[in-house]
Amino acid sequence: MRRLYAALVAGSAFAGACAPAGRTAAQPGAAPAGPAGATNQGWVANTALYEVFVRDFSPAGNLSGVIDGLDRIQATGANVVWLMPIHPIGVLNRKDPLGSSYSVRDYHEVNPDYGTKDDFRALVQAAHARNLKVILDWVPNHTAWDHRWATEHPEFYTRDEQGRMTVPRDADGKLTDWTDVADLDYGNPGLRRAMIGEMRYWLDEFGIDGFRVDVAAFVPDDFWREAVPQLRAGRSILLLAEWDAPRMHDLGFDLTYSWPSYSRLKEVWKGGPASSFVDAEIADVRSLPNGGMRMRFSTNHDETAWDQPPITLFGGAAGARAAFLTMALLPGTPLLYNGQEVESPQKLGLFVREPVSWSLSGADAARAFYRHVIDLERTHPAFVSGDLAAVQTDQANDVIAYRRGNAVVLVNTRPRPVRVTPAGVSLNGARDLLAGGAHQGASVSLPAHGAMVLEIAGS
Repeated sequence: MRRLYAALVAGSAFAGACAPAGRTAAQPGAAPAGPAGATNQGWVANTALYEVFVRDFSPAGNLSGVIDGLDRIQATGANVVWLMPIHPIGVLNRKDPLGSSYSVRDYHEVNPDYGTKDDFRALVQAAHARNLKVILDWVPNHTAWDHRWATEHPEFYTRDEQGRMTVPRDADGKLTDWTDVADLDYGNPGLRRAMIGEMRYWLDEFGIDGFRVDVAAFVPDDFWREAVPQLRAGRSILLLAEWDAPRMHDLGFDLTYSWPSYSRLKEVWKGGPASSFVDAEIADVRSLPNGGMRMRFSTNHDETAWDQPPITLFGGAAGARAAFLTMALLPGTPLLYNGQEVESPQKLGLFVREPVSWSLSGADAARAFYRHVIDLERTHPAFVSGDLAAVQTDQANDVIAYRRGNAVVLVNTRPRPVRVTPAGVSLNGARDLLAGGAHQGASVSLPAHGAMVLEIAGS
C-alpha cells in the first residue's frame, strides 16, 4: 500500500479498560471458526516474518541473491520469508526509473530482473530445506496499465464516465495518485475466477505457503469469502491482510496490520503519555475475532521509504531496539524488514535500487539483540500464550509497562535515564530475560531508551 492509505487507516484509535487481553491465536488442536475457514492453526500460530525487497536485499538484486541470504534470514529467528512482489513491472505510466513492484504486468510470470521461474522454485525449495516458509506479496486490487488483461480482458477493469480505465479510488471514493496502476472491477465474475486461479497457480505449482495481500480491503469482502476457502483447500497457509479492520479476520485472514499501534508508539516517542499505549493495545487485541492476530512492526517497506528507518525515527540504535521490543512482545507476530536487524539508516525507496549495507559497525550486536527478542516471542511461554495486561508504575508518562503471563516488560521511551517502580508485582529475584541473572530490588534503573524483560519469581 502506498503511504497515502497507510495514513488513512492509521488514524483509527482504540480505547478501553486495563482488563487482561489474551493472545488471540488459536491453540494447537483448536476447532475451526468463521465462515472462511480456521485462522492461526498449526504453524501459522507461531511465526515471525522477515520482509524481503528482492531489488535491495543483495548486491545481485535477484532471487539468487535471496537464496544466498537465507541463512542470514534464518539467523534472525524469523521463520517466514515475505517476498515483496516478484512479478514483471509495468512500463506504461511507470513511476521513476525502475517502477513499483506493486505495478504488476503479469501475475503468471517472474520479473526478468529477478530471474526465472526455475530460480523462484529453487528459492522456495532452499527455504523449505531450512524450515522457512515463503509467502508472496499479492496485488489484487489493480494491475499495471500494460498488463495483458488490459487487451485480452478489458471487461476486467473499472471504467470512468467516459468508459476509460481508471486509477484506483481511495476509501472516500476519491481518485488516488497511483498513476502507474489501473483499477480492477470485482463486479465481473470472470475477473474473480481469474484472480483465484492466478493465486492458486503459485500455491500449487511452486508450493508457496501463503500471501501478504496488498490493500486487501479495497477488494470486496464477498470476494474473500469466495476466495479464501479455495486458497486454503487441502493445506495450511498464512494470509496477511494489509489492513487493520478486525473484520478481515472474519473473512479468513490470519494477520492484519498494527498501524494504530505504530502510530501510537511514535506519539509516545514524541512525548505522549506512555501509559495510554498499553490501554489501547489491550482494547485492540480484544477486538480481534476468529483467532486473528496483529503483525507487529516498527518499520516495513512503506514506513522506511516514506517515514524514516527505525534508527532515525526512534532516536538511534537504543531507541530502535526499544521500539522493536515494545511491539514484538505484544500479542501477535513480529516483523523484520530488509536490513532492520543491522540497524541500517537507509530509506530504501520503492522506485529505485539501493542495496542494503550489511557490514555496518555494530551489526553483530544488533543481530544478536533482534534474534534474542524474536526467540523470546516465539518460545517463552509468557509470550506464546500469556494474556496482555497493563502494569502501573510511578513513571506512567515515560515508561511503557505491560505484563504477558509471568513476564513484565518495561521500556523507557525517553532519551534520558529513568528509575521506575511497578505496582502490584514483586521484581525482587525476577529473572532478567534479556541480560540474564536475577534482578534485585523493587525498582529498575533504565538507561536512555533502555528496556528490561523480567520473569517474575514464583509466578
